[in-house]
Amino acid sequence: MTKNKFKKVALTLALSGALVLSASPFASPYAEVVETPIGYTSNGNQDSSKDQKIIKRVDAERAIEHIRYLSEEIGPRPGGLNAEKEAADYVASQLRSHGYDVEYQYFPVADQFIAEVAFANGDSWQMGAAPNGTLSNDPVSGEVIFVEGGTDASDFPADTEGKIVLMTRESSTANYRLQVDNAVNAGASGVILQSVVGGRGNYGSTFNPSLTQAYDIPVFGAAFIQGEWLKEQLEEGPVALELTAEQHSNLESVNVIGTKKSKNKKANGKEVILSAHMDSVVGAPGANDNASGTGLMLELARVFKGYNTDKDLKFIAFGSEERGLLGARHYVDQLTQEERDNIEAVFNPDMVATKYEEARNLYAMTVDGSTNIVTDSTVAAGARLGNSDILPGKFGSSDHVPFHNAGIPSALFIWMGIDSWDPLVYHIEKVYHTPQDTIEDNISSERMQSALEVIGAGLFDVVRKDVPGLD
Repeated sequence: MTKNKFKKVALTLALSGALVLSASPFASPYAEVVETPIGYTSNGNQDSSKDQKIIKRVDAERAIEHIRYLSEEIGPRPGGLNAEKEAADYVASQLRSHGYDVEYQYFPVADQFIAEVAFANGDSWQMGAAPNGTLSNDPVSGEVIFVEGGTDASDFPADTEGKIVLMTRESSTANYRLQVDNAVNAGASGVILQSVVGGRGNYGSTFNPSLTQAYDIPVFGAAFIQGEWLKEQLEEGPVALELTAEQHSNLESVNVIGTKKSKNKKANGKEVILSAHMDSVVGAPGANDNASGTGLMLELARVFKGYNTDKDLKFIAFGSEERGLLGARHYVDQLTQEERDNIEAVFNPDMVATKYEEARNLYAMTVDGSTNIVTDSTVAAGARLGNSDILPGKFGSSDHVPFHNAGIPSALFIWMGIDSWDPLVYHIEKVYHTPQDTIEDNISSERMQSALEVIGAGLFDVVRKDVPGLD
């Protein structure tokens, strides 16, 4: 997918900035943990000296270079498609270059319906396609018109026939189906529905329109900003597009697993995992979600390659997280009970470099809000480093979930803003899952450096092997 060259407009839509979730009983203990964190190890002075082995070596710019390759050279990486496999090959090549043993773990995923919108200047955008619309690589060409409303037949001008109709989608599925039906009856050659608001208050992402009947024209679901960019161009003059769409079937997604075996003969198979998902949603470059977590993982893999560890260390890039945590679920499901019991901790960074100012803290989130070896080690590391960004919390929407459900200590690392825990009100960046999730719009080098230092020091605390030179 080529990079958009069009000027970005100011977003004037009033969007809800926070989502109220269920109340959490952990508000007060969290405040106490920040003031006097309980570390995983006992000697603060010794631990601080050991932290230096990590923080003096980690480099946010190296991690951001991985983000650049994944989000710009590859672009959107929907689960099961070739772009995700390109990301897997990139991760594997980086891990091999640091001496890790690498394996691929494949698993089946459901069909994807992908739309491509091409401009006369060679630019193209990825959108979602309606399975009940026309799916063909033979392009449908036409001039774009924007129609206000669309739920009434009178909303469509007399010259709609043969045009590609852009409409802001109605909030209810029944109403946007009516918009599509009216556009077809007016003679439209294609329909693009503009998304407005995402499920967590973010700017709307691409989507697959759900239709109850088949149409012989393409029907696409555009991200909010794609609709705004199109409307801006229409104000400057006519816009012509070519629409194609394809059903991708018999898909396989993939996990990439890099392993560093402990030299400690008494390790007895005990292992610690640092994981991140490498896929993105359709149409989104996924710089922060989650090339940032993958970039952090690869940078820490570089730093840890030369250190003795007391336990086996695995770096895992999961596929198809955005399709329902499929890669992590598959990985956990194929483990024996003994293998599950041998996993001491899972560190899972997801969205760890956002610029969004309201996302004020880096959180170590567990599914039920309880603390464990992962949260304790990183919160303690943050205290030793004088880093007040890291806090524990409760959140159940990333690849740490399957591990938690299997009884394995795990935590998600993510930048968010929590106004209160009772009721829990959080702020998450507006542009995740959208075409605006780019390095330019959404990546902070300072936030990445903070995450590298805290997560890296906490991870080192859990896996390091004591040697005389460190004590």
